[in-house]
Amino acid sequence: MYTIAISALVGLLAGGIWTALDLWKSWQMGIVLFVLVGFASFILISRALAKRIEPRFLAIQKQIQANQIPLAINQLEGLMPMGRWQILLEGQLHAQLGLLAYATNDMVRAEKHLSQAGYRATEAQVAYAALLYRTNRWAKAREILDFTIRANKKQIMPYHVYAWLLLKEGDRNTAIQKLLAAQKIESGNESTQENLARLQNGKDLSMKRFGMIWFGLQLERPPKAMGTIQAMPFRKGFRQKPQRRS
Repeated sequence: MYTIAISALVGLLAGGIWTALDLWKSWQMGIVLFVLVGFASFILISRALAKRIEPRFLAIQKQIQANQIPLAINQLEGLMPMGRWQILLEGQLHAQLGLLAYATNDMVRAEKHLSQAGYRATEAQVAYAALLYRTNRWAKAREILDFTIRANKKQIMPYHVYAWLLLKEGDRNTAIQKLLAAQKIESGNESTQENLARLQNGKDLSMKRFGMIWFGLQLERPPKAMGTIQAMPFRKGFRQKPQRRS
């Protein structure tokens, strides 16, 4: 990433000059300056980039809310070169592009971007697994879900999606084990308690609590009252913070 490289170069320059001038504690202080100046440079450059990019993110979010999906995709693709500058940004852009393409049933474009989404972009990783399942690649879908759960252990939804797919494949026992694992993460989660009880009583899972995030995976048709499926909105900043769902 350019931001890291530039920050390291600035820190190296500061430390090198200090050492070359043979000032107080020479090379020892030079190392300290390299770390401090490099870190400070990274923070300043990151903040400058955020101020430049976030207004564009907000504009794209408004386009998504207005269902102007092609325009939003074009704007996001225009931001892709900025991904070289900031850590995590490229993965976030791929995640949102993949979700938008998935929502419009452009599965070729969706797979291209979802496969490159950031590992912390939980919704995108789950959508990638759903896409793989819908295109008869169950083994690969399980691999993605296993990875997503390891990378986002406190996110409840991947456990439920995994359990739903396992049940669809006729493996109720393993589905129960997935929800038992989710229960260990968040024992009071009502969705987990309800679905675990349903599985143990021989019933199907109920995913309605996850709302349009679930129905956006297109594994199950939404109720008519829920309206049109839209892609997940942006969060402010460069990285997606995990959120608990109840």
